[in-house]
Amino acid sequence: MNADKPTMLLCLDLEKGSRALARYAAELARRCGQDIHLFYVGPSGGSPVFKDPRARLEAIAAETMQGINVEAIILRQGIAEDEIIAYAKGCTIAPIVIGRRHRSAVERIYVGSTTSAVLSLASCPVLVVPLLIEEPK
Repeated sequence: MNADKPTMLLCLDLEKGSRALARYAAELARRCGQDIHLFYVGPSGGSPVFKDPRARLEAIAAETMQGINVEAIILRQGIAEDEIIAYAKGCTIAPIVIGRRHRSAVERIYVGSTTSAVLSLASCPVLVVPLLIEEPK
């Protein structure tokens, strides 16, 4: 990590739109000369939502981040916004890059929004990118 330049924290949930978000973040990192930390948070205890999330993150990085230094792939368990904020506080991170999906009002009330929580809690810049429903082929 370049001590003079903050590292981009790219938060992926591995759902639809993650590859498009990774492509966007890679282009931004390329333009800014930044390294990237890939970050995924799975649920506490119990079974993971995705089989082998590390392999999925590595595949996304290989496909979308040619020429970018992916300095770390971080897997955590817990409440996503808490884990993202805790990690960002422990490193020189700027920006946090996170996606936003369109959710109905009912979904926002019952499910909440990791993106909204990160925006409220972060002490560094946060870049929110609307996610594509269907990824280009």
